[in-house]
Amino acid sequence: MKLFRHALYIVLYALSAANAYADYYKIYSPQVAEGEVSAEANLNYSSDNHKNLDHYMSQVYGIEYGVTSFWSTEVSGEIEKASATSTRLTTIKWENILVPFKPGEYWLDVGLYLEFEKSVHADVPNNAETQLLLEKRFGDFINTTNLSLSHNFGPHPVSGVDSGFSWRTKYHVNDMFEPGIEYYSNLGKLNRDDDFNRQDNVVGPVMQGHFGDVTYDTGVLFGVSSSAHDVTVKLNLEYEF
Repeated sequence: MKLFRHALYIVLYALSAANAYADYYKIYSPQVAEGEVSAEANLNYSSDNHKNLDHYMSQVYGIEYGVTSFWSTEVSGEIEKASATSTRLTTIKWENILVPFKPGEYWLDVGLYLEFEKSVHADVPNNAETQLLLEKRFGDFINTTNLSLSHNFGPHPVSGVDSGFSWRTKYHVNDMFEPGIEYYSNLGKLNRDDDFNRQDNVVGPVMQGHFGDVTYDTGVLFGVSSSAHDVTVKLNLEYEF
């Protein structure tokens, strides 16, 4: 627990020294650990040459519990800081992962992610999201894809369904070090045909692993479309009780 607190303090200090629109960057595997309780901190900081996109920070803190062998649930809160706003709590999230089959039982591991996001501000819409989780291992290479659909509702909603996907390929060196690459794309509304530069597309190197009860997932993502932040640094930490 001390290692988790120290690592979290260092990261928060480094990010706050730089000052913080995108959600946190995390790719979900179709896996559930029954009975496991964990605390999570998902952090990202983005910089951009456009002033309205520069110095964005997202901090998501949550508690996850493996209810059964096929269902895990998590409650979390997100704190955000944009260039023109102060640091504030923006949403409360309820996330669920459902995995109908044991990993490796079939050729492709499959899961479903369901999220309800409640805004804490009366004039901001809520959001519901679902993701199809796919994963396949070839030797020491692990390939994971998340396909997402989301829709906001409540006060001042934007009509239409948003779509997107994320992809990761990593190489298992050992349990403490798995280097890889990740790509995230927010494709926009299904009823629109946005060109590439109107979509939010980022890609970059990442590494993952765990030391004892602490799991880390960190990397640097670079915007490859005009709508994306130029550079985003991410760090996701998890402590298993």
